[in-house]
Amino acid sequence: MERQKAFYKRFLAIAIIIGLVCMAGAYAIRSDFGKVKIKDFSILDGNGNKIAATMFIPSTATAETPAPAVVALHGSFNARESESYLCYELARRGYVTVTVDCDGHGDSDYYKDNPMDAFFLVTAEPGADFESVDTAPTSGMAPIIDHIYDLNFVDKEQIGITGHSLGGKTNVAVYAYYKIQEALGGINKIRSVYLVDNQQLSIKGTWMSHLLYHPSTEGEGGEGIELPYDVDFGVSLCKGDENNGTTEAGGPWNFSKSNNARTFINELDEYDLQEGEQVEVGRYYKGHVDGSEEEYLRILNQPSEIHMLGPYGIGSNSGAIDFFQTSLSAPKEISASNLVYPIEMVFNAIGAVCFFLIVYASCRLLLTYDFFSTLLVKSDADVYRPAAPVRTIDKVYYWGFMVIGSIIPITWMIPLAMWVGGHKGETFAARSLFGTVLWPQGNQLEQALWVATAGIWTVLLFTTRYMVSIRKYGEVKPSDWHLKMSWKECGKTALLAFLSVGMGYFMTFIASYFFGSYFGLLNWVIRWPNSRTVLIAIRYVPIFLMFYLTNAFTQNIGRMISTRKEWKNVALMCFINGLGLLLLWIYQYYTFSVVGKVPLNSARVMQTWSFFIVQSICTIFARKMYLKTGKIYLGATINALMFTMISVGHTMTLNVTNWWF
Repeated sequence: MERQKAFYKRFLAIAIIIGLVCMAGAYAIRSDFGKVKIKDFSILDGNGNKIAATMFIPSTATAETPAPAVVALHGSFNARESESYLCYELARRGYVTVTVDCDGHGDSDYYKDNPMDAFFLVTAEPGADFESVDTAPTSGMAPIIDHIYDLNFVDKEQIGITGHSLGGKTNVAVYAYYKIQEALGGINKIRSVYLVDNQQLSIKGTWMSHLLYHPSTEGEGGEGIELPYDVDFGVSLCKGDENNGTTEAGGPWNFSKSNNARTFINELDEYDLQEGEQVEVGRYYKGHVDGSEEEYLRILNQPSEIHMLGPYGIGSNSGAIDFFQTSLSAPKEISASNLVYPIEMVFNAIGAVCFFLIVYASCRLLLTYDFFSTLLVKSDADVYRPAAPVRTIDKVYYWGFMVIGSIIPITWMIPLAMWVGGHKGETFAARSLFGTVLWPQGNQLEQALWVATAGIWTVLLFTTRYMVSIRKYGEVKPSDWHLKMSWKECGKTALLAFLSVGMGYFMTFIASYFFGSYFGLLNWVIRWPNSRTVLIAIRYVPIFLMFYLTNAFTQNIGRMISTRKEWKNVALMCFINGLGLLLLWIYQYYTFSVVGKVPLNSARVMQTWSFFIVQSICTIFARKMYLKTGKIYLGATINALMFTMISVGHTMTLNVTNWWF
């Protein structure tokens, strides 16, 4: 035991050191080695709601030499971390940049039953709500722009905005708000707009060449005040954007041939592209707008990426950098292809690995102490390992039930999600979100219910297999599975899981507080939680625990046979856990590549990509802890605490009042 204790102390120390190196490396990249100041801050909007943001301030931005500014907003189920890569790349080039937590996301307050109102409610016909920043659906972005507009190191004449997906749609709401302020005698504070994987204002999907502002709520049709898009405007729509890119021209790879693309360019007086003509991708079109004295830009970029990669893809980010260096003066012009953020992404990914290693090492170290060592088995012989099936029929049951257990739950994932979301109505907007006071994150509620029911399904299949096959041998009894636990053992298991996961999150605290950093890969973020996130996570843990318990049970008691090498057991279970999702993704994207439309709800499918990582890691944790304790509970509890905290910490929270469905 003492040798194990010494080993896991060294293991833990090495994981912590590597994690610290990753934090420091990420900070060095983000701060351009100290040349960019990183400042987390928050403001209160006119209604008293907190809007959180991070600002990147280059050392060259001063009261004497004010710098252009760019404000960025993330997509539906992300937070401000997703836009940080673009923001500090621009800060390296001398721009003051701000990445914002949309209301209901990250550290911003949640005060709407649907934070995506900007996405669903904004059309090319904005009404009287846009007359005030407190009523316009800008998701907190306009108050942030008003804030930075008054900073003496920001060039007031050169403020750009950008956003991905929901953030892009909110961008056009922000622009509409400021154009209406201009029409009312105020100031249009926006100089350039760059949308990533979303579209300009439209009516029933058709892009309009101008805004049609209605001073009253009664305006309809052709009534209202026409407001031109007299602004530098860029659109980046990925060739593989399965979420927003399909038009009458077909899939997003044909977007440049669409009516919407032509309308976008025809906003310039000098162009009149007709049906059949194609917009040249990557070209800066220059011209006047509605007889303006000043020339404005239009550009359509189409990087070879899918929707989810908008904030992270090299093509998307280099296009955005080039646009802002072209539309706003470039304080320090650096080629758009000169990118350092992929290095930080590597640091963040390695840091995520260290997070899990710290949790694992902490657990194994604590198990060497007397208080927790009572949870350990006395010998390997005390661990139940199912025998390999011998008869042909038993092999059929084994493999057949395992494959069916993996594939069948996929068939009800999307219907279940749409049923949950459908409680508020039949529109897409309503079906996107539904939560309760107990479970106020709609997307997490959908996923939690799905994985819990999937877990129950696999247990039912195993029970069936036990009744028709395993029990016939007469040598295996449920008592052999060591499912019983004393209350004392339950308490120790819960405490051990809490301390182990807590050690991992202590590292996220260090990363956040001292380095302004986090761990993760793409939009799968392991961040230091706020108090709200912790309270929400506590309520989701029981539902997710149902899955991790049932998953640990079916794998360790039913599937990982004693005669198979251990690494093969684990590898097979990782594959089986993700098989259904893999087939779902193949079906989704193969169909998309052929017909230009996805057959299933794109948002729901995209959100499952991280399950491939989660399912593999949870399999490893569940197996390792099962072999040490002879019971399924420790690994399952660690998984439930760990992955619930991760999933609820970086997504959308609703402000709901209903207690039940």
